[in-house]
Amino acid sequence: MVKTCRNYYKISSILARIILLIVFLLPLCFTLSRAFFTSEGFTLNLVKEAFTSSYNYKILAFTIEESVYSAIISILIALPGAILFSTYDFKGKKIILSLASLCFVLPSILVVLGFVIFYGNNGILNKILKAIFSSNEPVIKVLYSFKAIILAHAYLNFPIALTQLTTYMSNISKDQEYSSQLLGASKLKTFFSITLVRILPSLISSFLLIFLYCFTSFSIILILGGGPEFTTLEVEIYRTNNIVGNSTKAAALSVFALLYNIIIVVLCIIASKRVKTVEGVKRDHLRKVKSLSTKVILFIYITLLLIFILRPMLGVIYRSFVSTSNRLGTGFSFRSYQELFGIKTSVSSMKDAFKALLNSLIIGFSSAFFATLLSLKLSLYITRMKSSLGEICSMLPMMVSSVTVALGFTLVRAKIPVRGVFVSYIFIMLAHFVIILPFALRTILPAARAIDENILYSSYLLGASTRKASKSVEIPLLRNVVIKAFSFSFALSIGEINATMTLSEGKITTLPLLLYRLINSYNYQGACAVGSILILIALIVFFISELIGGKNGKTES
Repeated sequence: MVKTCRNYYKISSILARIILLIVFLLPLCFTLSRAFFTSEGFTLNLVKEAFTSSYNYKILAFTIEESVYSAIISILIALPGAILFSTYDFKGKKIILSLASLCFVLPSILVVLGFVIFYGNNGILNKILKAIFSSNEPVIKVLYSFKAIILAHAYLNFPIALTQLTTYMSNISKDQEYSSQLLGASKLKTFFSITLVRILPSLISSFLLIFLYCFTSFSIILILGGGPEFTTLEVEIYRTNNIVGNSTKAAALSVFALLYNIIIVVLCIIASKRVKTVEGVKRDHLRKVKSLSTKVILFIYITLLLIFILRPMLGVIYRSFVSTSNRLGTGFSFRSYQELFGIKTSVSSMKDAFKALLNSLIIGFSSAFFATLLSLKLSLYITRMKSSLGEICSMLPMMVSSVTVALGFTLVRAKIPVRGVFVSYIFIMLAHFVIILPFALRTILPAARAIDENILYSSYLLGASTRKASKSVEIPLLRNVVIKAFSFSFALSIGEINATMTLSEGKITTLPLLLYRLINSYNYQGACAVGSILILIALIVFFISELIGGKNGKTES
């Protein structure tokens, strides 16, 4: 019977595994072939040049530097919250944690817009400070600097550290800390000598994961960097291929970047396994907040955190209703929303707004649907076959950045004689599919592993076939998490700009691309209207995830 079950999962997932390998490996092979083969045949010169170029190592050094600083700042923001949330029970804790996780779902280009609107020379913060200090010059200059890059990365990625550290610290016994304090050690000494050592695996895991996301960051560097001084490997690959037009050099640089991506992903996998095995799960009862000092610390941290989370989003929504155009009139205005939905005609990039919205929804829905469907098949295969190799293969797209994925598909498309908008749609969807698949898989896989196999064995004993048991038992149990994975994948696809910018060729406009063009043309009201739509989509995804999370919690209890 066990052999029959294994055969079913093997056969039912064959198509999913083949599609994954083709869609991922085909563009990657084209990128590698471009780096190793020229019209004269096989050569190592391009790759050798990439690996010996002092300029590339200078870019690599900056990429590592900004990733390290971003990861450290993200953890420093998250660590106090993780300590408080894993120790104390108070009203609104779940809402605050959920709001923090919302930052991770927001498109990076939207975060860039939020920072421009709030921290810009004529942004909300500087307007307030100018009025206070009676100054005509901006009081704070943050944009287009190293600080802006670090702040934006920290905003996007601190939820990773907050979630991982809070979960990990909630699942370890506090006995050692209590014993230390009974023996006369202060809370500060106990933290540095005991707690910090115990949570070190989770800290390292969070650091590496954030480091990986910052290492492959694109739009934040492209816009907030403000110049060649702040160029990363991803931006250089895009610039070499799309602006310089040298795809062979871009491919060689992709190989250079790929090596470091693989090293980081391998370290992430090792660190995550260490987190799972370092301590068993043992929950203590959370303490009520009683002392005045703890209440004050909680109030200060939560207030600062909420300001940090909500400030860019509220700034974008507010600015979407404010016109600064002397030609169209200044003050409160719905004009950008009217142009967005085609109620009023526009001569700017906003004329493409409604089409961009439809494109984003079509691409997002299609990519998320197929990514979730394949993730479900792969999750069941990995779980029932206990296939570590299958899990590693499914996570391979994480080792390749979205810009490299887009470069690969660009090279594939160059070999296809058929052209047109439909072909561009297909390639953008395929690129999105490859990018979001690991996230869908990471959402479904833990839930698949949590299903008690005894339930399936009971179905078999009652005469159900493996196929029927899977359809009537496994899939219904995974229904909520599948919806959650789809919602999360949809939000990520809607906000994707890296691959879309490379593959669109000006034929297809999505909301993030439109946002990028509006920012570059200084149409901030229009950009904020588009940004507000993206915020709304992120909030819908957030609401669905929380609703499903609540249902799962009730089911478990």
